[in-house]
Amino acid sequence: MKFSIGERVSILNETGNYTILNIGDAFAQVEDEHGFDQKVSLSLIVKTKPIISGKIVIKDEDESSRSKARKELGLIPSIDLHFEALLDEDDRYSSYDKLNLQIKRFREFINSNIEKRKTKVLIIHGVGEGRLKGELKALIYKNEGFVMQDANYSPNGVGASYIEITLSKAQPI
Repeated sequence: MKFSIGERVSILNETGNYTILNIGDAFAQVEDEHGFDQKVSLSLIVKTKPIISGKIVIKDEDESSRSKARKELGLIPSIDLHFEALLDEDDRYSSYDKLNLQIKRFREFINSNIEKRKTKVLIIHGVGEGRLKGELKALIYKNEGFVMQDANYSPNGVGASYIEITLSKAQPI
């Protein structure tokens, strides 16, 4: 096989791309993509052709199914239980009162979604110390027909949970 200086080649049983720097009778000096030179037998060098690819079509998934999945994500009912999201002023409430209000709003939200026949809801409770999340878990696991699992909401930790509702078993909380 005839090679020329500056040509892009590969070496058998090696990974990477190489450029021919110098050609001898039985060996060629090549440079890899990192700038290192090495002497290689001409019998181990092969020419490479660039791969030209067009638009990649994914057969199992088209644009309509992707947009449908995005719409479905937006359709999951959610509630933000951060106290600031529930009320504007929090100066006159104790921690106990805040927690009770959050739990009250959670109950109202769950019961409303049971009436609407929703099977999955998103609860944003925040990362914090986990007191609110613990109380919500206790409520959920006390009642049949609910499953609670973490949802990726915050980059600092899990600040939200999905609650799946089995409508045939779930009773208002």
